[in-house]
Parts: sequence; C-alpha cells; structure tokens
Amino acid sequence: MSEQTGMSTFTAESPLEVLSTEATERIRTQPACHLLWAIMENGIEEYMRYATATSPRGKRLFREAEDWIMHDDLTWVCSFMSICHVLELDPAYLRTGLRCWREHQSTAAGFKHAA
Repeated sequence: MSEQTGMSTFTAESPLEVLSTEATERIRTQPACHLLWAIMENGIEEYMRYATATSPRGKRLFREAEDWIMHDDLTWVCSFMSICHVLELDPAYLRTGLRCWREHQSTAAGFKHAA
C-alpha cells in the first residue's frame, strides 16, 4: 500500500526515503542534522520492528515508539515533530504511511495465524 504526496511515494520497503535533496545534504554535512536523522531512523525502525510484537517487552517498545511518533511536542529538540521540522519532513505523511504499513502487517499476521 502506498500514499502519494508531493515528496515521494511512501512504501513499506522504504518509509524513510522521503528526504529532499537539501535535507539529505544537510544530514550528510551537518553533525546535528545527522544526529537528528539517526534519532528519527531509530524511532521508525523500532515502530516497525515491534509493530506485531506479542511479548510484554516488545509491546512496550512498540508503544514507546508509537507514542514518540504520534506526540505533537514542538518544545523538545528530539521530538518527532521537531525533527520533522528541521529535516523538512511532513509528519502527517509519515504517520499516515506508518499506520497503513502497520495495518497491512497486522492483516498479514492475522492470515498467518489463520492458516
């Protein structure tokens, strides 16, 4: 499933390939942007890794990643929203894409258990 925006197509295989050329250059050349990108990448990877977790630890890690992504805090420099702002990412686009991806994963997991 993919969502189309002005940036690029969001796919389950490449949800973070939505950076503009300018943002990519800033991440490559500015240490602070590189750090923020690493935080963003880690948060989304954790969301995706634990989206279908069944263990208490996995569920907790997913909840923490989801809370970080869905929270609208602009006061903290390492918040999802602040990082999106600095890297010129559309937070609604990423959130929608991740929700669609998770729904697809949950559906796929349901089919595996039914078989």
